[in-house]
Amino acid sequence: MDAAGNLYIADSANQRVRKVTPQGTITTVAGTGTAGYTSDGGPATSSQLNTPAYVTLDDAGNLYIAESGSQRIRKVTTDGIITTVAGNGTAGYVDDGGPATATRLYGPRGVALDRAGNLYIADGDNNRVRGVTAVATMTPPPPPTADLYGEIVSSPSVQAGQEFDLGVRIKNRGPDPADGRYVTVVLTLADGLRGPAGTTGSRLSRTFPGQQLQPQQGSLDGVFRVTVPGDTPPGQYTFTLEIQYGGDLNLKDNTYTLPVIVVVPPPPTDERALTITQDTVPQVAPGQRTAFNVKYDSAGSQPVNPGDIVQRFTAPSGFVFPSQPTYAYYNTAQGVISGNLDYRIEDGGRTLIVTANPHVNTTISDTGPLYYTIPIQARPDAAAGTFQNGSASVGRHTPVQLTGTVTGSSQNETALRVSQESVPQAAPGQAATFNLEIRSLDSRPVNPGTIEQRVTAPTGFAFTGGASYGYYYVQPAVTGNLDTRLEDGGRTLIISSNPHVNTGTTDKTALIYTIGIRALADAKPGTRSDDGKIAIGRLAPVPLSARVS
Repeated sequence: MDAAGNLYIADSANQRVRKVTPQGTITTVAGTGTAGYTSDGGPATSSQLNTPAYVTLDDAGNLYIAESGSQRIRKVTTDGIITTVAGNGTAGYVDDGGPATATRLYGPRGVALDRAGNLYIADGDNNRVRGVTAVATMTPPPPPTADLYGEIVSSPSVQAGQEFDLGVRIKNRGPDPADGRYVTVVLTLADGLRGPAGTTGSRLSRTFPGQQLQPQQGSLDGVFRVTVPGDTPPGQYTFTLEIQYGGDLNLKDNTYTLPVIVVVPPPPTDERALTITQDTVPQVAPGQRTAFNVKYDSAGSQPVNPGDIVQRFTAPSGFVFPSQPTYAYYNTAQGVISGNLDYRIEDGGRTLIVTANPHVNTTISDTGPLYYTIPIQARPDAAAGTFQNGSASVGRHTPVQLTGTVTGSSQNETALRVSQESVPQAAPGQAATFNLEIRSLDSRPVNPGTIEQRVTAPTGFAFTGGASYGYYYVQPAVTGNLDTRLEDGGRTLIISSNPHVNTGTTDKTALIYTIGIRALADAKPGTRSDDGKIAIGRLAPVPLSARVS
């Protein structure tokens, strides 16, 4: 095929090369129909060919013909003149290093060009591939205009007979967008492990047609579901992963080696086999509420299934338990599995009693660890300080110490810093999203509790009401929807949430808000407004901008 969509056919027994236009019209571009050889320099349609076996084209549209019967490679320029570029017409072999037109070929059957313009010849009966340097002028492909990298999604260990997710979320650190059709992720499986249903072989690949990866925004899903057969021997299995862009390996962060340990599950056991830790320490000002996580896991990812047991949580000094606790498995083959826990509160909020089965790693839907998220509130009269006299007593398990910190004003929302990560662009009447990034000074922990956050749309825009949050610097990422309401015809979005950062392993570095917005139907195209703002509690308002495209 040439760049215009014309199809070229090596019509061997007819001793011609034919061309079919995109409209379906066929013509002869070389050869008379009589087998033979006519000297070079004349029109290709008046020249005899001898068994043309293969054709290729260079970037300029010149045609190259592997002429098997005459032991030559011929070239037809765009003005229709034919010449010889390799082979002297005598079958045989001559040592390499000399002029290509003076050498002998023997039954050449294929030709190809590389990006540097070098010609490669399948010299069939000589049982060689020959190369002729600098035959054509080729246009090198443009370098990738995006800088792609991957955030690894993996499981350090998995049980035989289970499925798990393995791969990357492909991101772009700029400066330009990446067209998904040119992005390819390739995962090479370890021996004995299988890819998703419907795939064969050990090399899995995925492209992303129709998707655009903007700089510093979103990701492409390069994650595959891998199956560990039940009879897989235990041990370490190594996978390799590549991110390619425009057919080339992305030169930064382009390849990954992903080790996974396969373990054979021992018999289920009771709650004493669990490893229970306080995963996050609540830090909140007097009178404010937050939540903390308790993590349930097992050594070597062994299954633990104790059944329903009583779990008694005692709050640290200065704290009380105010409301419904929840549970979640974040690493399962079925995605996030979550729900409410059966509970009651006693002793004026000082004691929380949960009756539940803290099982892990027994099926594909409870792959550990298991997290309890427990709301907690600092009493209005609580003294500042860190208190370590809370506890979690889970059945017959040794009690686990719980810690909480009552903070001063340095831990409220005034220690946060907000920036607009992306500027929304939308045509009149159309919707878009934009991101806000929330960090803290010097990466200190900030946990202001649930507070009101008022977002005002720039002129020409209104909010859709949709808003979500994400902590993307942790694995697995922690995401969810924000509690919102609209006022003033959509010009104002009220968010009620706790914008906490750096309080534990699940909210490190930064919090991202993704907010839906739309351009008003009467908005003037091409205008950009900078009069939007977000005010988080007592924090000074931060300007927001948007552009009507």
